[in-house]
Amino acid sequence: MRLMQQERAAFALQKVQAAQKSIPSKKQSEYKSYASSLPAMIHTNGLGQAAAFFKSKGGTHAHLYQLLSDWLSKENQPFAGKELLEGITTSDMHTYRLAQAEAQALMDWVKKFAKAYMDQKEDNDTKDSNNEEGK
Repeated sequence: MRLMQQERAAFALQKVQAAQKSIPSKKQSEYKSYASSLPAMIHTNGLGQAAAFFKSKGGTHAHLYQLLSDWLSKENQPFAGKELLEGITTSDMHTYRLAQAEAQALMDWVKKFAKAYMDQKEDNDTKDSNNEEGK
């Protein structure tokens, strides 16, 4: 039996790896940046506002919105069986707060994996060019 933290990590890793394959390399730095900023946005504005913003933006933002929706609507999660915005707008405050805390915990993993997996080629090219300049 895996711990909830392991479940979150496995889910985040799977989703980030799938996004890495589906998002063009030139857009992967955006994904990494948005994944990094989403937890702060949730903390500052709340899960509902952050989710609505990411859904409305589409594109790379939509990948992260869908990731949150998929996780929070899974069995044994606060919005089980509901789409994210539906869960946000129909749940009581206790469930909403649980979902917000769960979203923050998941996004910690997403942020770490996005940093590790997204935009690797560009990062390596930058390091290589910096090494060349240093010679």
